Amino acid sequence: MIVHDIVIVGGGLAGLRAALEASEYADVAVVSKVHPLRSHTCVATGALHFPPAPNEPKEMYLQETIKGSDYMADQDAVEVLADGAEVEVPWLESWGVIYSRGRDGELLRASPGGMSTKTGIIVSSQWARELVMALQEQLWRRGVTFYNEWFVTSLLVEDNLCRGVTAIEMKSGEFHTIRSKAVILATGGFGWVYARTTNSSVCTGDGAAMAYRAGAPLKDPEFVQFHPTTLYPRGTLISETARVIGGTLINSEGERFMRRYAPNFMELAPRDVVSQAMQTEINEGRGIGGKYIGLDLTHIKIEELEQILEVTNIPLSFFRRRLAEFAELASVFAKVDIKEDVIPVVPGQHFWMGGVKTNSWTETPIKGLFAAGEVACVSVHGANREGANALTECVVFGKRAGQRACEYIKNEELRPVPKEKIRKEEERLYQFFSERGEHSVPKLRDELRQTMWEKVGLFRNEQGLTEALKKIRELKEKYTKIRVEDRSTVYNNAFIQALELGNMLDLAEATTLAALMRRESRGAHYRTDYPNRDYDNWTKHIIVYYHPEVPILTYENVVITVFKPEKRTY
Repeated sequence: MIVHDIVIVGGGLAGLRAALEASEYADVAVVSKVHPLRSHTCVATGALHFPPAPNEPKEMYLQETIKGSDYMADQDAVEVLADGAEVEVPWLESWGVIYSRGRDGELLRASPGGMSTKTGIIVSSQWARELVMALQEQLWRRGVTFYNEWFVTSLLVEDNLCRGVTAIEMKSGEFHTIRSKAVILATGGFGWVYARTTNSSVCTGDGAAMAYRAGAPLKDPEFVQFHPTTLYPRGTLISETARVIGGTLINSEGERFMRRYAPNFMELAPRDVVSQAMQTEINEGRGIGGKYIGLDLTHIKIEELEQILEVTNIPLSFFRRRLAEFAELASVFAKVDIKEDVIPVVPGQHFWMGGVKTNSWTETPIKGLFAAGEVACVSVHGANREGANALTECVVFGKRAGQRACEYIKNEELRPVPKEKIRKEEERLYQFFSERGEHSVPKLRDELRQTMWEKVGLFRNEQGLTEALKKIRELKEKYTKIRVEDRSTVYNNAFIQALELGNMLDLAEATTLAALMRRESRGAHYRTDYPNRDYDNWTKHIIVYYHPEVPILTYENVVITVFKPEKRTY
């Protein structure tokens, strides 16, 4: 049996930031099913918010984040995010993260989609892996233990107290128990539940599902963000920067149609607004080839940019690098030359605003269990996340998780683990090898992902959601009779995928049920049968508790401090 003071599940940005904070005061271990440099964080563009911007009060950032959330973010939590970002961004630089700077040495700032405040900054490499590498280097120096390629299967909870985890060492297939005084979940989102997603295949919602089954409720699981510009048909993300530097969206008629949906912000409206507009164009027959929208960069000329940039602080090299990246992605994955033709793009699942319910100190209702990053819902994003707030959330609340976990364990003893639960968990895992079921894991997974995309996607209605819920429950029944063809113990991916599917099914059910219950349209949640916002009755969170037969739903008011809900226009 392995023992540590604090176990952090997940090796992405939130987990590493939590580990760095906690490792000053405790014996910390990071357990991750992939190496940190293969975490989903590393495929994100490295943009964070650093409020306030010059000549812009912090209240502007707060207001635009809350408006972007469609007034579903808890406003006290957004204040914590903004205050924390002021400290974290320069702190990260002191640990080796390099940000893009202008010719005068000042931080380059931009306005992400849906915001006018220039609080967005980008790391020099333009990819978040630089953040991961900087933190990992410091953790190695401190001697933090890493269990890479270990798959955590359950939380050991007894008397509402988290006492550790169980895990499979993927290299050998060996089952392990890790005892600890506290556990921090930082396992990311569940994008792989959808057939079309920008998420890595590792994003199967493992941490959220484990916490959910252990008794920690989910908050607002129905709020799923769809990014406007993913390459058709592969789903590879084309960053918002393509529109920030002047890229436009056109339909089959050559029309720049966003002027009809967001006349002021156009292509830089919030992601929910742009995604829904694009899908409407496709649904109404104005998609190119009936299938996609065109992202037009053909009019962007380096020579013209150079003239414009003479009076700005932005180096030309910054735009050269970005255009080169877009050109390569379009050429490799869509066989398109961006100098001559539009890039084929469609909306794709991108981010989960819901997650494990936590307070602003990342505490869950289970004592000793904390959660930070996309796996958690402290509700700084509400019904729609603004660009660059994901990485900001990871560093701000990752730090708070590490800090609060250390405070918690000061007065906490290492409790005995529930041996009967360990025995049952080991039996559950190895029954996959002892039983030969009739259903294929890949087939069930594909059916689930297609169902979620078609019926719990951008546009939803009661009929589709009811059908999806029925289908998911049929798949859950079939899941009890699955087969794992590979009987080996060394890197048995078929076994891991079987475990992931169980997690995906539980979260898909909770998401679909909450979407069915929310009878309004709000942010990324669009009900064609309830197309209007209902501020009076639905400015509240849906809280979902696990039950082996049917999930239990309760409700909680959104925390509103200053900014009252009002009509949201762009």
